[in-house]
Amino acid sequence: MQNLSEPIEFIREIHKAKVRYLLIGRRAVIAYGGPVQTMDYDIYIDSSRDNLELLLGIAKKFDLYPGLPKEKIMSHFKFKLENDFAIDIFRAKHFSSGRGKKYSFEDLYSRKVVAKGESGLEINLPSINDLIAMKKLRSLPRDLEDIKYLRAIKKG
Repeated sequence: MQNLSEPIEFIREIHKAKVRYLLIGRRAVIAYGGPVQTMDYDIYIDSSRDNLELLLGIAKKFDLYPGLPKEKIMSHFKFKLENDFAIDIFRAKHFSSGRGKKYSFEDLYSRKVVAKGESGLEINLPSINDLIAMKKLRSLPRDLEDIKYLRAIKKG
């Protein structure tokens, strides 16, 4: 079993294994250069059984275990991988804007950006436009702040 001192090592492994995922939430804003902080890791995955099995196999190597029994994961849109910390895993077929607009994993994944770090780390992110749209879905004060930073980053 591998030591997981940082959740980013888990993300490095799922990326190398070609898990179909997107890092979302504030961590994605940080990856784009936003000056925000968070302890949360949120990952949106392709909800197929094969992709889920690949993700869970890697999680087990890091002593990360689902907060739901495996047989219940397929009927929930979200679960946690947990150990000394938690990673939220979203597996919804789509997110809805409430105005009839839906954002499916396939749509978001087809427009993904692969961010590359100095250490060779690669992370799948939603496009800035898609991340802004996802942030608009909740419109919490921190999401509105994130949208402001993302728009400034987009303008360059």
